[in-house]
Amino acid sequence: MPSLDSWLEIIIRTPLLLFLVIMLVLIGLIASGAFAYRRLRAQITQLLDRAQHLRAQLAKRPEQEEQWAAAREAYRHFIYNVSHEVSNPLQSIQTNLDNMLSCLPDQAGQWSQYHATIATELRRLAGLTENLRLLSHLETPEAPTVREPVNLKGVIEDVIMALFERAEARGVRMRYVGPERPARVLGDRDRLRQVLMNLVDNGIKYSKPEGGEVIINLQEEQDRLRVRVSDEGIGISEEDLPHIFETAYRAPDARSFRRKGTGLGLAIAQRIAEHHGGAMRVQSQPGEGTTFSFDLPLYIQP
Repeated sequence: MPSLDSWLEIIIRTPLLLFLVIMLVLIGLIASGAFAYRRLRAQITQLLDRAQHLRAQLAKRPEQEEQWAAAREAYRHFIYNVSHEVSNPLQSIQTNLDNMLSCLPDQAGQWSQYHATIATELRRLAGLTENLRLLSHLETPEAPTVREPVNLKGVIEDVIMALFERAEARGVRMRYVGPERPARVLGDRDRLRQVLMNLVDNGIKYSKPEGGEVIINLQEEQDRLRVRVSDEGIGISEEDLPHIFETAYRAPDARSFRRKGTGLGLAIAQRIAEHHGGAMRVQSQPGEGTTFSFDLPLYIQP
């Protein structure tokens, strides 16, 4: 039988053990509460961040809607203009085919004339198809690119020779200004030739009735070669200037800039320049002329 001292020890220890148990429970509850509080606080922070993100998205929504509306409008204009460019030669081909069927055996001259018109319109359609294919290729990020030394001075001379008769028919002179030695850049010769063909052809096409001059200028600037194509043509109006590189863009008043064409030439030229690490720029004054310029990396022989 336990002694009195043992009972006293048990009596004294029991409250102490209960106290320790209660303290441990309280510590556990406090720790659990602190963990739950931190977790709740993290969730609240996440919710606040999401709410702030949603508010930012909602704030941008009008701007995004405007951008989408502009993109839809540009796409609509593109489809309309391309459809227009396709329908015109198709209608001309159909008309001339009907005329050929109505020709008598002794009207070989007229038959040949209708045939020649059809051949011209087919070339026009082929050019439009090729431009659309090229534009699609240039807008593909993973499209392969050619980088090799190109004598740009030689390309310019080739372009001047190719457009000589067209320029002469409109009374336009063409002139090269730049280094007499070869000016080499890194790029794709065929694509760079197409850029220069488009720009010089525009200078000829939009020249004034009395003619004028198209100047192709090359200027070395450190490790870059600046290319400028200037004309003395009718110029581009201020309201049309920001849009001329848009795909298939046409000015409301065709006399101010656009005449006959698909509206793809400048869009293609700009994308080719961008693929070569440059940017197409334009300066124009209505009635005085236009200057297109872009720069390319110089080829430095190792």
